[in-house]
Amino acid sequence: MGIRAAGMTDVGCVRKQNEDSFLADPELGLFVVADGLGGHAAGEVASRIVVETVARFVGETLEKDRTWPVEYDPSLSYDGNRLKVALLMSDQAIAEDIRRNPERETMGSTVVAGLFHGPKITLAHVGDSRAYILGPEGIRQVTRDHSWVAEQVANGILTPSEARVHPFRNVITQALGNGGDLDVEVQSLELSKSERLLLCSDGLSGMIGDKQIWDIVEQASDIQSAVDLLIYTAKEHGGEDNITVILVSWEPEKV
Repeated sequence: MGIRAAGMTDVGCVRKQNEDSFLADPELGLFVVADGLGGHAAGEVASRIVVETVARFVGETLEKDRTWPVEYDPSLSYDGNRLKVALLMSDQAIAEDIRRNPERETMGSTVVAGLFHGPKITLAHVGDSRAYILGPEGIRQVTRDHSWVAEQVANGILTPSEARVHPFRNVITQALGNGGDLDVEVQSLELSKSERLLLCSDGLSGMIGDKQIWDIVEQASDIQSAVDLLIYTAKEHGGEDNITVILVSWEPEKV
């Protein structure tokens, strides 16, 4: 069976344009959600640059015999380095586009990316686009939001329920293209046959809670139906932002 995946993006109910971009490539084992920032300053351009840059670099590094564009991080796996460097290159590509088009100076993008090697997944993210693991025991968020409210929750100042409705809930502390030092978080995990990986922009996680996300995926007849229903439900709850969802499952190949 291998990898099964479904992905979709929707403008939502409020925004006039969709600034999200995504890639779902089971053959490459690469899945990316990028949420553009900047509104009229071309957030959709930034997110598209991210998806294209990550896909190109991951595709070019299938074989290890190549020149590495930045210092290799020995604390990470090969796939961890591939994703980290791809995100750093995306950051540089956005900055270069801004230099050529100064009217886009406020654009940027969040990103969450997953790279499969069999059931093993390498995740990298910047910003508040999220990765979840969903299984029979429930749902768990496996990325840490780079946001102001997430920092307040971590410090015990806000509760998770307070953070969901806080007026600063959309203030992020890390984004590609915004200049300064970039902290790309990389981690590795393994997906069991009964688990699924969910990548999403905050247009989903900001509209419906984790338990409802899990209920929808568990009750859906297949992963495409689950993705469709997640987006539909986010819109039913207001659809205040663009909504992007990728759902991935892995099953061993039958001999």
